[in-house]
Amino acid sequence: MTVQAASDAVVDARTWVILVSAGRGTRFGRPKQYLALGPSTVLDVSVDTARAHADGVVLVVAPDRVDEHRADSRLAAVVAGGATRSDSVRAGLAVVPAGVAYVLVHDSARPLASGQVYGRVKEALEAGARGAVPVVPVVDTIRRVGAAVVDRADLRAVQTPQGFPAEVLRAAHAAGGEATDDAGLVEALGHTVVLVEGDPVNRKITTADDLVVARALYDELLDSEGENR
Repeated sequence: MTVQAASDAVVDARTWVILVSAGRGTRFGRPKQYLALGPSTVLDVSVDTARAHADGVVLVVAPDRVDEHRADSRLAAVVAGGATRSDSVRAGLAVVPAGVAYVLVHDSARPLASGQVYGRVKEALEAGARGAVPVVPVVDTIRRVGAAVVDRADLRAVQTPQGFPAEVLRAAHAAGGEATDDAGLVEALGHTVVLVEGDPVNRKITTADDLVVARALYDELLDSEGENR
């Protein structure tokens, strides 16, 4: 595992973010996190938001991308990701200092996560939750293959950042298990995960069409910020 820590990294702060960005963009066709979003890139927007709402940010990237992020003063550490998402989270978690109270895990492919979403996750943890996951209602009609329509009133789409007390997340990953998100590993230990309000704008970029939508939404956000100055 390759690690690059900033010289002034905080080692005893309350909340850190692991920003997972090691994907190769197989479905997209190239690493989408390095494509333009407004005047920046998808990854840079995600880093800026994470840094604004955490005391330290660990960036997890593909092994051949570590060197290009070494000089980024926004980051507390840069590590090489693993073969799976869970492996990559474990690589990031390994460099989170022992004194950190809460760890949030976020996918860089969701660059439009708002400060409000980060805040709701952190508030749930400070209130005692063993895990906090932002969700949004499912708006499409869902049908099981060969079966009836599923009642969407009880369904929610899961987003990131997902947050956990550091010791809970470490225990969940200690066995080396795999899951599509960290909440699944935490629930496997018997913990209850709290659902908090997400944001429909906090979309994951998976396809080229998703990037088009994200760019349009980001431009709207920039215009809105300009009008409010």
